Amino acid sequence: MIKQGRDRLIFKMILPLCWLSLAISADAQEHRMFAVAASPLNQFTEDFPVVLYEIAGSEFLEVGRIAEQQDKVFFVRLYHDHGLILVGSEPEIGSIHLTVVDINDIEDRTTFEVDICENCILAFSHLLEMPDNQLTYAFVVSEVVQGTATLHVEGIILESGTRVPLTLADLQYAVNFGFPGGSVDGGDQLRSIYSVGKEAVFGYYQQLPLNWTLPEELTLKPEDTIFQMVNTNDIRVITTPTLTTSEDSESTVLYVYDKPSQGWSSITVNGNLLRVRGFKDWVATEEAYRESEIGNVKFNFSAGTFLPAEERIAYSQTRQTGRLYLYNASSKVFIEHMTGNPDSEVLLIDGADIYIRVGDELRKGQIAGDQLADQEVLVKAPEVLDIHWLAISTQD
Repeated sequence: MIKQGRDRLIFKMILPLCWLSLAISADAQEHRMFAVAASPLNQFTEDFPVVLYEIAGSEFLEVGRIAEQQDKVFFVRLYHDHGLILVGSEPEIGSIHLTVVDINDIEDRTTFEVDICENCILAFSHLLEMPDNQLTYAFVVSEVVQGTATLHVEGIILESGTRVPLTLADLQYAVNFGFPGGSVDGGDQLRSIYSVGKEAVFGYYQQLPLNWTLPEELTLKPEDTIFQMVNTNDIRVITTPTLTTSEDSESTVLYVYDKPSQGWSSITVNGNLLRVRGFKDWVATEEAYRESEIGNVKFNFSAGTFLPAEERIAYSQTRQTGRLYLYNASSKVFIEHMTGNPDSEVLLIDGADIYIRVGDELRKGQIAGDQLADQEVLVKAPEVLDIHWLAISTQD
């Protein structure tokens, strides 16, 4: 009887540990890290693939291609709040393709096709989070009729693929996660914003309400334009050329709106050609300056071959320093971090974890107060040079 009782006690003690072990194992399987490599530098060539990698421990594996070099990719955008990777391409004239990848199920890919008229060009496009929480992608098309250009909007509901009529007024629902680093194209910002008093509007002549107000301390003229760099569930980040102290200014003011507290704050950082990104309540940017001349850099283009970092940065007429700036809209923590390599960018901030690409290294660190600590190199490989997006899967 004593032995049986002891066995039952041991069993009761082991059983929870087994369940805990299974739970830890299941949780480890639930979260996967993916990296996206692409260089849609369509100023000089569009022949670049979009490659998806998985990072598991020290393993760095290619798991597939979202687009091939012949697809003529013109943007790659990663929406962390929605767990989506969107790739825009134009494999043939007049046919725009939007490929949607679910980060939680990378095999679940859908491609939508939008035909545009012969006299039309794609002006810009945005993901919209409509009032009913329905994710819709908007293509704003410019059509030339008798020498006059007019804009109209083509919309696709991502869940069903249904085409829906949209207007420019729907741009108030645009979602922006910012620019990739490394001086590649594919930036996601809402332009053509102006002010009527303190009300933000879209279009100088249309003046379509965007349903948010400017900071009280920001004074603008009616003709001054505003850029919405980031707009997520947590923050909005805006800037404007008017925020620089002079025409030759080498610093930029960013205004940051913390949505939970409904308050604006601002930071001034070095650089006049910033590439701003948003991760939850964090703003990340890299110090970069406009360069008036490309210099003597020689370009040898090969279809499907990524451009070396020095040539990519030089062609974009920028000068980077490797200095990164981080700002938390909620806590107001400001961090300045020097990587030592001009080709550096913040790829992801996940809680206190921060992932930075420094040349061909993917580094992970910890945000500790107003500094970065415990940095380690997760992956070092030539392919890392072309990674500009990072995501971690989640399970509901």
